[in-house]
Amino acid sequence: MSTLIFGIIASAAAVFSILFSAWQIRQLTQQTAINNGIAAAAAINTSVERLHGIGMLIFQHPHLNRYFFHGADVPEPGEEREQVLTLAHMFADSLDYGLMIKSLAPGTSRYDCWDHYVADMFATSPAIRQVVLDHPSWWQVLAPHLPEPSPPATGPQA
Repeated sequence: MSTLIFGIIASAAAVFSILFSAWQIRQLTQQTAINNGIAAAAAINTSVERLHGIGMLIFQHPHLNRYFFHGADVPEPGEEREQVLTLAHMFADSLDYGLMIKSLAPGTSRYDCWDHYVADMFATSPAIRQVVLDHPSWWQVLAPHLPEPSPPATGPQA
């Protein structure tokens, strides 16, 4: 009889232990999801802060705005060219970082606006395109997002 009682108690303890482990796993899963969300938000915030830093530099030098948002070609050699190319490197670093975070951090993969922003920056900034084309290995996540060059227009054959 005591063996039966001991068996029932042991079985009840095993069932309780399994139920408690399941509850712990559920809590751990919820905590992991929350932590991943917080990490994703922090990573996105860092990406945006990097862009704000570049934006502040452009705000302080508004004549440079056209090279990044209005399609102006890279200026001829001189101080302004150096400023534009330096900012283009900084932009490329930030864009590459944002894309890298989007691909690595759980919870950021659906942050598609970053892809659209990268495409828009390539479309409006020959300077950013140039620095990435000149050194694609420096920005290995960003470089594959470069648009394909347009084929030359062909007129009527004579």
